Amino acid sequence: MTWATAALRDVCDIVSGSTPLTSEKTFWGGNILWTTPKDLSDLDGAYLDSPPRTITEEGLKSCAASLLPKNSVLLSSRAPIGLVAINTVPMATNQGFKSLVPDRQKLDSKFLYHWLKSRTSFLQGLGNGATFKEISKAVVERIEIPLPPLNEQRRIAAILDKADALRRKRRDAELLIGELSDARFVSMFGLCKPSRAKWPTSKVSEVGKVQLGRQRAPKYQTGKFRKPYVRVANVYEDRIDTADILQMDFNENDFRDYKLEYGDILLNEGQSTELVGRPAMWRSEIEDCCFQNTLVRFQVDRERVAPEFALALFLRYFRAGEFAKISSKTSSVAHLGAGRFALMPFPLPPIKLQREFAEGVIAINKLKDQYRANTLQIDALFSSLQHRAFSGQL
Repeated sequence: MTWATAALRDVCDIVSGSTPLTSEKTFWGGNILWTTPKDLSDLDGAYLDSPPRTITEEGLKSCAASLLPKNSVLLSSRAPIGLVAINTVPMATNQGFKSLVPDRQKLDSKFLYHWLKSRTSFLQGLGNGATFKEISKAVVERIEIPLPPLNEQRRIAAILDKADALRRKRRDAELLIGELSDARFVSMFGLCKPSRAKWPTSKVSEVGKVQLGRQRAPKYQTGKFRKPYVRVANVYEDRIDTADILQMDFNENDFRDYKLEYGDILLNEGQSTELVGRPAMWRSEIEDCCFQNTLVRFQVDRERVAPEFALALFLRYFRAGEFAKISSKTSSVAHLGAGRFALMPFPLPPIKLQREFAEGVIAINKLKDQYRANTLQIDALFSSLQHRAFSGQL
C-alpha cells in the first residue's frame, strides 16, 4: 500500500526549548515542569509525566522556552539525537529538543512517536556541528513522514504498542534473572560487608594474584605477533563486551604474562568515581586475549576461592561504593590502585560452600544467555514489524 507523505512542518508545530538563567533562584522550583534529554534516557515506555526539575512563570517568560500541550512528541535534537517521548501533562523543555505538536486532524501522536523511534539512525545522520551533533529546526521541518488516514495511524500505533510492551516484559524478566545470583549470594553468605565479617577474613592478595595490565604499547610494533587485548571500554558490570576489541603486538614474555585465563576477574582501574572497580569475569570469549593497564586482574587461588564467589563479592563491593572509597582521585578520574585493592578484606567461607554457590551461578548464567539470545531475536522481529508498519504492509 502506498501512502501520501508530508513534511513535518505541514502536520506539526515544531517548538525549540530553552533554559532560564540557572543562577537566578526566582526562575526555578515553580509549578511548571521542565525537562532535558537526560530525563528521556532512562524512560521505560513512551510517556513522560514527572521530570525532576521545575521552573516558575517568571523563568518561562525569561527565556525562549514554550509550554508544550500534553500529547506533544518530545524529540531530543542533541546530546544525544533521537530520544523520543510523549508528555502526559503540559511541560517545557531545554534547548536540547525540537518538540512536535501534531495537528490532531492529520497526525496521531503515538503514530509519530513510533515512526521517530524507528528512525533513530536516520535522525542521528541529520545532525551537524563540530563540537557535538545537533539537528536544526529547519532540518526537522523538512523531514518527510508517511501519512496514512488517522484511523490507520491509530491501528498501527496500537499494534506497535502491544509488541513493544511484550518486548519490555521480556527485558524485565531478563533483569530479574540477573538479580538471582546476588539473592543467592546473600542467602548463602550474608551481606559480606568489609567492616562486618561473618566469615574468617584475609586480604585480597592472600587469596589470589593481583596484577595491573600491560603498561604501554611496545616499541617493537611490527604486526607479526599481534594479539587482541581487553581495555576499560570493554569491561561492564558483570559483562565483557568483545565487539570492539583492539589488537597490538606482544612479545612472548608479555603474552605469557598478560594472557587472560578462564575465571580471571577484571576490574576497571581508572574511571569516574561511580565506575571505578567495576568488575567482570573473563570466560574465554575469544582466544589468546590479553589485557591493558587500565584494568586490574585478580586470579584466585582455586584451592581457597571459587572465581564466581570472588566476582559476586566484588560486585557487591562495587555497588556499595567500597572501591570508590579506597580510590585515589586525579581531576575527574578515580584510580583503584592495584596495591590498595590487594589490601582489601576478603571473607573466606568454606570452599565447598563457595563451589556450591558457583554451580548455581553457572546455571543462572546459562539461563541469562538464553534470555539474552531470545531478546535479540525479539528486537529483530520488532524492527521488522516497524518496517512493515510504516511501509503499508501490516
